[in-house]
Amino acid sequence: MSDRRNPWLARLRPSGDAAVRLICLPHAGGGAATFREWADDLPPGVDLCAVRLPARESRLREPPYTRMTDLVPVLADGLADGPDGAFDRPYALLGYCSGALIAYELAAHLIAAGRRPPELLAVCAFPAPALVEPTEVHRLPSDLLARHLRGLGVIPDAVLADRELFAMFEPGVRADYEVMETWRRGPRGPLPIPITVFGADADPSVTVEELRAWRADTTGRFTLRVYPGDHGFFTADRRDIARGVTADIAVFPEPAGRAGGAGYAGAVHR
Repeated sequence: MSDRRNPWLARLRPSGDAAVRLICLPHAGGGAATFREWADDLPPGVDLCAVRLPARESRLREPPYTRMTDLVPVLADGLADGPDGAFDRPYALLGYCSGALIAYELAAHLIAAGRRPPELLAVCAFPAPALVEPTEVHRLPSDLLARHLRGLGVIPDAVLADRELFAMFEPGVRADYEVMETWRRGPRGPLPIPITVFGADADPSVTVEELRAWRADTTGRFTLRVYPGDHGFFTADRRDIARGVTADIAVFPEPAGRAGGAGYAGAVHR
């Protein structure tokens, strides 16, 4: 359900006494519903939330952001807003596809601003920031954009096949691609927080080596979990991904935000 006090946040399984909060960021054009089924996969001690960006779901009529530099500071303030802000307890960030890049930039912004850092940055199906190559998907004509999205398999065919439905969905997905495709990596060292990466060995959108390259973006624990299959692993292996995130949140030897403990946790293949 949405948090009426905070339009940026959908509380999918609220737990006032949870030990940790998992804040999820969806793929391009996606909304909080992407993570709704995770509510059944996480243990009771995890408060499940998802970011809801403008131009989708309950915020459909709001203009979308098209630049990372504009989005991230507003998102950080929005999530922190109010006495029950998203950062009022230990938390982890999880980003799927383009949401992984936003999660990475959000974590970096929070750390640079001296705010409470995430206990974990978890990314799914997205290459390391240093390997992100410029593309122009956001400029494609509508029919080619729909074809591109159909190939990824992350948008229901019913939406892609219905012109009216797709017309409602299109501004948000174009904006998300523009955020990603106009982003440029600035001078930045590795983050002082653990990173866990999830991917598949036959995903056409990202190679295992591109996933492994996230190792350079953390001074802390790094874990890579690779599944058999293609981009659809995020749905097929949802329960195992949820268990992996939960396990990695629980293994920190010291509070997040401190460098050190730079050991490589290794790759786990399933």
